[in-house]
Amino acid sequence: MQERQSLPDINRLSIVSAAIMLAFALTRVVSFPAQLISFSIFGIVLDFILDFSTVITLFTAILAAVGMDWLNQTHPEKKEGQTFLSNSSHWLIPIFTTLVIGVVLNSSAGGPYWWIIYGFGSLILIAVLIAEYNVHSPEDNNHPLATIGLTGLSFVLFFLLAISVFSANLRLYIRLPLLGLGALMTISRTFNLRTGHWYLMWTVVASLVVSEMVVGFHYLPLSPLQFGLILVGAAYGITSIVTGIKESRTQWELWWEPVSMLFITILISILLG
Repeated sequence: MQERQSLPDINRLSIVSAAIMLAFALTRVVSFPAQLISFSIFGIVLDFILDFSTVITLFTAILAAVGMDWLNQTHPEKKEGQTFLSNSSHWLIPIFTTLVIGVVLNSSAGGPYWWIIYGFGSLILIAVLIAEYNVHSPEDNNHPLATIGLTGLSFVLFFLLAISVFSANLRLYIRLPLLGLGALMTISRTFNLRTGHWYLMWTVVASLVVSEMVVGFHYLPLSPLQFGLILVGAAYGITSIVTGIKESRTQWELWWEPVSMLFITILISILLG
């Protein structure tokens, strides 16, 4: 294994993280009248509100992808002649991070609480960018620790997204795609980090199972914390089982991690109730 500096170029890291978070800060001082977008599917009227915060969230997702690619340009193991899309796997969690930060900030009440979330989101964003930089080369000494850290951050982000979406009392047709997309991004990147493959079919199946749980929990009297804990426990458990199957683990090794994780999250959610 090779050893090198674990941090990307500090100037580029500062510029990328500052540009993204500055864009979010603009939502406190700039706004435009919200636009109501309404359309009908099979006689069901769906309403969506497009405001400045939503536009900024989409814009920062693009910034995160471009910024992550820019950081990876300085990686010592970067191969010559790589196309812009060749490192697209490293965009996934940075994009997901900005989406979660945007959703959480948009659903907060403002005031000091908004700035606390803003500061916490900044730290998570920087941690994700550094972790993604360190998983660029599987031969690097920092790769195992960075993989564990990035996987953990991915599920923490999914947990925060679940709490925020549930707290906002969004309609099911908005809640479902948000959490379904979050599960898809988290699970697919975890498969790739832990096995080196994407496993598209397993990713879709696992995400659909989590999405079905979202629909079921929508009608249950659960608190946001309970909802988030059970959902992230199920998502992690399914991911761990599939990973164990692909790695040909023994029966004990296959089941102890997902079962213990699901048991802990359910137990905590019961105690919180």
